[in-house]
Amino acid sequence: MKLFFIIATTVFAIIFLWSCVKNNPETIPTLSSHQGEKLLSNHNYIFIDVRTKQEHDTGHIPNSTHIPVESLESRIDEIEKFKEKKIVVYCRSGNRSSKGTKILIKYGFEAVNLSGGMLQWKGPVGKN
Repeated sequence: MKLFFIIATTVFAIIFLWSCVKNNPETIPTLSSHQGEKLLSNHNYIFIDVRTKQEHDTGHIPNSTHIPVESLESRIDEIEKFKEKKIVVYCRSGNRSSKGTKILIKYGFEAVNLSGGMLQWKGPVGKN
């Protein structure tokens, strides 16, 4: 009887925790560097760099749009033309782009965070 109780409690806890993670509105959709590389030439996707201008100028994903995360919300009208596309948001490590992804989702864009950012990026890099 005691073993049954332990198993039942464990199963309940796992189901409860899974539902919390699955339904958490703070969960940010992510994409790996490898997945991002495959989408680079796909015209249904655009890449937005939310780093500083200095960071962007030292190296960025080719053909990406640069809007620092601090300006993203106030410049949202500049990317309205991308409403029908999927947006891959990136920064140096994935932290600022996570914030940028949340902002874009809030405004109705289909956005994903490039996990690991430029630190993990293995694809081509352009420079200004």
